Amino acid sequence: MSLLKFFSNTKTQQIENENTIKEFFFYHHGDGISMDRDDPHKYKKYRTLSESTIELWRQELIAQDFESLINDNADNRWIIAGNLIRLISSSKNLVEDHFKTLLSTIIEISSTLNKRQRILILEDFAGRTLSQKDGGIYLIQSKSNLNELLKTAVNTLLDFTCTVSDNTSEIGWENIQQRYNCVKKSVQSAFQKFNIDR
Repeated sequence: MSLLKFFSNTKTQQIENENTIKEFFFYHHGDGISMDRDDPHKYKKYRTLSESTIELWRQELIAQDFESLINDNADNRWIIAGNLIRLISSSKNLVEDHFKTLLSTIIEISSTLNKRQRILILEDFAGRTLSQKDGGIYLIQSKSNLNELLKTAVNTLLDFTCTVSDNTSEIGWENIQQRYNCVKKSVQSAFQKFNIDR
């Protein structure tokens, strides 16, 4: 085999490997914990990639998610919003611009979200851990100057009332008023805890 053919085959193999890892990254929505749990071998290969390659993929995912958030009327909009919070906060570029787009989009689409979607998005903003440092309120305040827009988006999401007819037999939704009260309290707690002056 000629040297030229060897290098050509090696380059082709590298591209194929990178494409496989990119599909893996997109499938897991850039979530390292999920990637590592699913396939530690592929995750190890992913960890060898340059930050510039990962950032390029991250930006592609962010653009794809914004498209879905705006145009998709499915019940998974809360998942998309949560993914965007995580992806944007991990980004190296356009962080404030992306957070501004996210908050503006949430304000724009809030009237099309049902009560369950609003509560789930609010839970992502409040944070799902005890520290609340995984939540959008902390991440947006610590990485941008968008506090007023953040408050507007959160208040827009909170602007609804619950009735007994909203309750279902599904676990976690038997008393929607109680869940709404809990997330409202969590949101208020996060704003008080992370009142970051920048």
